[in-house]
Amino acid sequence: MESQKRASCTHRKYIAAIVLVTAIMLHAGRVYSCTTVVAGKKATKNGAVLFGHNEDDSGRVVVNMWKVPRKYYEAGAVVRLRGGAVIPQNEVTWALTWFQVPGLAFSDYYANEWGVHVASDACPSREDNPDITDGGIGFMLRRIVAERAKTAREGVRIAGDLLDRLGYTGSGRTLVICDPTEAWLVAIAAGKHWVAQRVPDEEVVILPNVYIIRQVDFSDTTRFMFSKDNVRDYAAERGWYDPAADGDFDFAYAYMNRRAQGAKFAQRGYDTRQWRGQQLITGTAVSTKTALVNGLPFSVRPNRQIGVEDFKAILRDHYEGTVYGPASQVRPVLADPRERQQALPRHVMNNPNYTDERTICTPTTQFSTIAELRSDRPPMLGNLLWFCMGRPDCGVYLPLYLDSIYFPSECQNMPGVTTPEKALELHFDEPAGTYRYNAQQYFWICNDLENHTDMFYSSAIDTVRNTWDAFENKMLSMQESIEKTMLNLIETDIEKAALYLDEYTRSLVTETRTRAGSLTRKIKSDYYR
Repeated sequence: MESQKRASCTHRKYIAAIVLVTAIMLHAGRVYSCTTVVAGKKATKNGAVLFGHNEDDSGRVVVNMWKVPRKYYEAGAVVRLRGGAVIPQNEVTWALTWFQVPGLAFSDYYANEWGVHVASDACPSREDNPDITDGGIGFMLRRIVAERAKTAREGVRIAGDLLDRLGYTGSGRTLVICDPTEAWLVAIAAGKHWVAQRVPDEEVVILPNVYIIRQVDFSDTTRFMFSKDNVRDYAAERGWYDPAADGDFDFAYAYMNRRAQGAKFAQRGYDTRQWRGQQLITGTAVSTKTALVNGLPFSVRPNRQIGVEDFKAILRDHYEGTVYGPASQVRPVLADPRERQQALPRHVMNNPNYTDERTICTPTTQFSTIAELRSDRPPMLGNLLWFCMGRPDCGVYLPLYLDSIYFPSECQNMPGVTTPEKALELHFDEPAGTYRYNAQQYFWICNDLENHTDMFYSSAIDTVRNTWDAFENKMLSMQESIEKTMLNLIETDIEKAALYLDEYTRSLVTETRTRAGSLTRKIKSDYYR
């Protein structure tokens, strides 16, 4: 009986502790948005285009994973957008891998069968009078690009045509579209003004939640694309750009909502995530004095050939070793100054995710991805996504070969919904129970580990990272052998190749679930007294 009482007491203690951390996040009242890293093919070790993305969303969230087949449509088929617009459907839409965040309009990640990957970062614009036709386009923009584009460049044209016709419904956003050959950023203001820039093959881009496309060469349509309505002339008309006083047109500084960037951006001349990412890539940090005059460049040349491991380090970063790092962060973010005076558990104080400084890896990172897009492999192998459910400092990146991967039901959290078509239909009308905790679901297993690690972060994180680092190293060491076997199977029996990859992926997911559960139990056993 006494042991049962102790167990019950311990259970209540750790549940209460998790509630405390959640409350700290909610009191902060800040919307944590995404961070993206992109490397051109000549900047990487193996000639791949690399596309890393931390998907950050606050509030009630769950993540689903769906496989959408290629589809064919009859003449006259249409797509109906949320705002009311109706556009013609293509004769064919490509097969998709879809990472769904139900209820949210701008958080889903898409990858299609041709290796075109699409995600986005919120970038608030200063536009207060957007030109919108027939309700505009927002949620469906990324999906339509992924359904229709065979290349990233084609994806930019598809997005641009939709934006020119309908206008964008959000405040502002940067769409990132990559394929195994090249990568593009599309900076979009509310309404019908946008500009796109190609990532240089030899360089790397760090995208936070601020426009980073600076000078635009309107004569160079190889590296740039832009809206039908001239962004430079419009900025001049609105008083955002003065050719005589400002010199060369700078899209980012003309269109950004400076107030939305906050006091730190004004004091430093940069978003700290972009500054830190460029430091990790180049080995050199831009000074505040320089940034206040010139800002930060669109892209930088790395001081070495970049690989997946470099992207993992960036996406897990909390500014360790810098003036903004954990040692300088002495208190968690709380909205009410009176709450700052309250005594808080030491393990919360020592957690680098819950601080005043917005880090790359942050409390609301719901999933993290690194697309390794390789043109020297068959699509079944070249379309590779390293996927981490939850925050990457506490999680593990699994290699998902997207052309053949089978996502089990444990990766789908909408009760009664078993098809991607139904999931899309109910995206904004989620069934009861969508956000209910389920200890068997992959999202919640990873979420459990993250929450319990957070409660004793400084003590528990080394055990968690040592476990996952060893597992990631194991997967990396197996990659060459797996792909060699796959190449042989692709040449002789494509169906066996698909089954082989499905079985490999299923084994990785199973092992991850087991390891995550064991880690969670160990933290409970070691630290909840």
